[in-house]
Amino acid sequence: MKRTQLNINIDPDLLKEIKASARKSGKSLVEYVNDLFRNHLHNDVSGDMEIRLSNYEKRLKFIEENILLDIKKNKKISNFTPLEAENFNDFVKAIFKKELKRKQYNSPTDAWHELVSHLNCFDKWDERCSLRLKEILFIDDGDALNSDEMNSLKESEMCPSPIRTGIINWINNSEKGQCCCSNSDFPSEKLIREKGSRLISEIDI
Repeated sequence: MKRTQLNINIDPDLLKEIKASARKSGKSLVEYVNDLFRNHLHNDVSGDMEIRLSNYEKRLKFIEENILLDIKKNKKISNFTPLEAENFNDFVKAIFKKELKRKQYNSPTDAWHELVSHLNCFDKWDERCSLRLKEILFIDDGDALNSDEMNSLKESEMCPSPIRTGIINWINNSEKGQCCCSNSDFPSEKLIREKGSRLISEIDI
């Protein structure tokens, strides 16, 4: 095959490394350099790109994980006191009645099934929580979710305020399980804890 001479300036130390690699491969310097360039042009370009993309993906994953960690830390909510739990339950009962009328459900049961579907998707929500919530919505003077039960819910990996999020998604017909902690159009959990059902008149839905 016809050869063409290529004169290039190369770093002396790099040249030593190339010669050493050529010797290890059992090839002459010319053969080694030719194969090196040929492999790089025909194969290694795509390989290098895949490696670079893989590295970028790893870096992005690392960044995303740390951002999510920061978000979770920022979302950490203080424990409910007994009074705050009582206020929160009163708010839930009041907002349920208001939404029941606004959406004109055929029955409270229909409204309940739709609401609880927005709560069942959360990792800390279980059948016991559903029964307890149903009790306070349908039974006068029913036992409300106490502060310990409310505090266990805020340990959710999906959302630290699953009841508030479930209510927001239920009202807005939003995707189930989508965290709404950043929603500023709806009273914050802190405000709900403080004012309870007194907030209902301020909510425009």
